[in-house]
Amino acid sequence: MGVMEQILRLLGLSGPQPADVLVSSRPPAATMQREEQRELADAMRRLPGRFEDRLPALALQRITSAAASGQWEKAIDLLVMALYMRDAPVNATERAELRSALSALALPTRRIDRLPPR
Repeated sequence: MGVMEQILRLLGLSGPQPADVLVSSRPPAATMQREEQRELADAMRRLPGRFEDRLPALALQRITSAAASGQWEKAIDLLVMALYMRDAPVNATERAELRSALSALALPTRRIDRLPPR
């Protein structure tokens, strides 16, 4: 199974989500093909929309702009920070998606635990 397929499954954007899927710890840009990078970019552009009811428009614009320009690490970092700073509640599914995105980008996931439950 390719890295992109793992990422899409973990984000709930492709097929069933097996509980034991492992994500590579290598940075995606170094291991992904152009098509896989495009698919990750699409997934990263959609992710902020799940939180549009809890974040200000300016924060969403910054997050979306970073994702659109391929700065996925910056986009997910801005998203998690905005949620944290707004004390925005995050449900279990959203928490899992954020954790999966961070893991797929080889970023630490511990900040997700500090987000309030929904």
